[in-house]
Amino acid sequence: MSTLKLVTLPIGNLSDMTPRALETLKNERLFLAEDTRNLRKIFDLLGVDGSQKNVDSFHDHSKDKVDYYVTKMKSGHSYVLVSDAGSPVISDPAFPLVRACIDAGIEIETAPGVSAVTTALELSGLPPQPFTFYGFTPRDDSKKREFFTSLLSQSGTFIFFESPHRLMKTLKVLEQVLPDSDIAVARELTKKFETIYRFKAKDFESIEIKSVGEIVLLIHHEASAKSLKSKKLEALALDYLDKKQNKKNLSKLLAEILDENSKDIYQKLSRD
Repeated sequence: MSTLKLVTLPIGNLSDMTPRALETLKNERLFLAEDTRNLRKIFDLLGVDGSQKNVDSFHDHSKDKVDYYVTKMKSGHSYVLVSDAGSPVISDPAFPLVRACIDAGIEIETAPGVSAVTTALELSGLPPQPFTFYGFTPRDDSKKREFFTSLLSQSGTFIFFESPHRLMKTLKVLEQVLPDSDIAVARELTKKFETIYRFKAKDFESIEIKSVGEIVLLIHHEASAKSLKSKKLEALALDYLDKKQNKKNLSKLLAEILDENSKDIYQKLSRD
């Protein structure tokens, strides 16, 4: 039976390559790689003979190739899928192909390994349960602010990848939106210059952060009783409005209960 084999590559230290993943690289012939040149380099570094390997490109813009490879696998070919580093599924391009293979009845196997997400969580010192991985933070500052504001009513540890060029802007937004949240910035995980910074969001400007290399950003936030109450009252308010009540009067009532500005509440109800 044909199979799609997912292989996790080291995120910075080749010693983290698992024996099973290495065996898969040695034994298989057909490969899909986020960057074909990078995989060829890894073959050389690991002592894998790549001369008989067929390596095709499969990346974020390869969605139009999904049907082609599913057809190839249904006809009996097995493929190994890798990203540049880490898991090919976590914030990398594998998911559409994995989903299509499952829908087509093609077997999925994995040779797991190191993940930047769980490695950063282990080193952060932040509560591990519950945690949520969101991928990269929004690029646009206004969308970033809007997204982080949405976390006010949630509790847990939130994990992101971040560009070193955008990190300081992101921390500035967090200082304003989630000032009392605990932050960890993990850079260059498993590499020589691995560094973990731990601080409160409101204190980030007092920390000398070297914003270079691969960055994982972790935020731990505990929703206040007020924010949880606000969320519940908002739901009740929407139900109240469904019954054709006056939005302006309701805004004034909620403002008194929540000790907030009635105009702000009115605008929020109007958006919803």
